[in-house]
Amino acid sequence: MKSRKTIILALLLVLSLVIAVVAGCAPRQAAPGPAAPPAPETIRLRLATTWPSAIMLQQMPVRWAEDIKAASGGRLEIEVHPAGALVPAPEVLDATTARTIDAYHTFGGYWLGKMPAAPFFSSVPMTLEPFMHLVWVYEGGGLELWQRMYDEAGYNVKILPLGMTHPETLAWSNKPLRKFEDWDGLKYRTVGWWAEILRERRVSVTSIPAAELYPSLERGVIDALEFSTPYNDRVLAFYQVAKYLTGPGMHQPGTLFYVGINKDSWNALPPDLQALLETSARSATMWSWAKDFNESMAAIDYFREKGIQFVEVDESVQKQLKADTFALLDKRAAEQGGIFADIWNSIKAFRTRFIQYEDLMVPVRVK
Repeated sequence: MKSRKTIILALLLVLSLVIAVVAGCAPRQAAPGPAAPPAPETIRLRLATTWPSAIMLQQMPVRWAEDIKAASGGRLEIEVHPAGALVPAPEVLDATTARTIDAYHTFGGYWLGKMPAAPFFSSVPMTLEPFMHLVWVYEGGGLELWQRMYDEAGYNVKILPLGMTHPETLAWSNKPLRKFEDWDGLKYRTVGWWAEILRERRVSVTSIPAAELYPSLERGVIDALEFSTPYNDRVLAFYQVAKYLTGPGMHQPGTLFYVGINKDSWNALPPDLQALLETSARSATMWSWAKDFNESMAAIDYFREKGIQFVEVDESVQKQLKADTFALLDKRAAEQGGIFADIWNSIKAFRTRFIQYEDLMVPVRVK
């Protein structure tokens, strides 16, 4: 009996040892630590543009939105919609101020009827070349004046420069345009201050939406038109209905674009995302300028292959049109004063210094 008890105790001891060994070989579970923070909620903003989806101008805010989504790890997404998808193109500024949408992308010259000084921040005939324009905006006080203009006009938007293109095609036409007499009575599509300047030179100026330009030139409703750079002009196929491409881009020696963001939407963003919006906008602006420049060079080669003839306006005409531009804007500044005069005086002073510096520092282009 005693022997049986001894055997049972021995078996129990062996079983306990086996259980202990097995337990020791089992994977240990980590001690509970602090709970992982919840994934940040994605912030979504809706942006409307004034552009059709097919042209490069629409790619400016698209590229910006893609960069922001990637750099923020998906914390901020901007939905970019082409013209008319959310609101009609002419209504994007008012819709953003009312926060019907959060933001828009456009060309400031469209707001000439709302703010007389608006074209200073898009393109000024015979005045601001691309790099000159960017340096003035970013470092020469232009951005502060730009924001002040919108604030004084009562628009609830934060301004961010977004996009730059090189000089635009002055004219697509079916006759060469070198001298003033070639322009006399010409039915020419353009907008803004350039239209006013040319009307004084007896040009029959009209404003036609982008979608109607090709058929209007094809049917002879207009004799000539300007719209954008050679890159975008190639997409719109003007070379199919015109024989001549005229330069230089006196009317738009450089074109700056921008995003307007509703201030309430802007203020609701944390500081790091606000900074990301600004730095990404600068990056997209440089990308768009380089992209447009390179693709426009390729477009010129393409037009040459298609038999397009290239025309340059006489230098004497260019000098006179520069004088006409400055006379118009000097007159407007004297009449309106205020923000208009402050902007124009700032541009003139900066332009003089910029040209003096470049004359000193940039070598002659020896061909």
